[in-house]
Amino acid sequence: MKLQSSTVLLTGASGGIGNALARELAARGARLLISGRDTAKLATLSAELRSRGAEVSVLPADLSTAEGAERLAHAALSGGVPDLVVHCAGGMSFGRLDAVPAEAITRLWQTNVIAPSLLTRALLPALRKQGRGRLVFVGSIFGSLAFPMYASYSATKFALRGFAEALRRELDGSGIGVTYVAPRYTRTALNDGAPARIAQALAMHQDEPAAVAARIADAVERDRREVYFGFAERIFVKLNAWFPWLVDRGLRAQTQRMRELEPATAGLPRQA
Repeated sequence: MKLQSSTVLLTGASGGIGNALARELAARGARLLISGRDTAKLATLSAELRSRGAEVSVLPADLSTAEGAERLAHAALSGGVPDLVVHCAGGMSFGRLDAVPAEAITRLWQTNVIAPSLLTRALLPALRKQGRGRLVFVGSIFGSLAFPMYASYSATKFALRGFAEALRRELDGSGIGVTYVAPRYTRTALNDGAPARIAQALAMHQDEPAAVAARIADAVERDRREVYFGFAERIFVKLNAWFPWLVDRGLRAQTQRMRELEPATAGLPRQA
């Protein structure tokens, strides 16, 4: 797929990876429909990209509600059918499950799973009629490797990965491709505070948003089905699929360290 002159609907553009991805896609010549909850950040981003000659439209949306997803689909289709849809909006929850508010878990599922499902459903008839396009779902390495203190977050990313995989098979032969991207820990505001302190304490590999964005854009242009970040992380994913008990053992020391740090690193659910 050529990004030059293509029309891209990008959700979560006001967040770290989404913000970097908007810049990357614009630099490769794409026309952007950027969406997010933070209208001030979207306005700043759009002004920056337009100053560089990019064609940008702003479509504010709160994807934590079903109505928000429907409204975004209607707005995106009002000017034509996007060539590429990138589901980058997401929420994150860190901490012991019994310490996470019930409403935060509901909101996490709505944002990470239900919203991209509903938005995709609303866009599919037009994409099918067009006979081409690509859907990109930005998940997480935790969508294949469940991690302690991220139970709800991991569950939503497991679900998103399954959705993308099933949809890829469902759309086979339609001209619509599906790409699932699984970044590892990325230095964004979503991971500020407790997750950042845990990542530092456990010496997790960390990526910059711009590097993640470049790999996502490369994956689109190469029609990749899946992209997993990090050699060690990919090995753990394969081990987890075949020998989960080995991963249990491998994470035991890290889990204990997180339990020791947990009182000082308690975090609240957040969205981007």
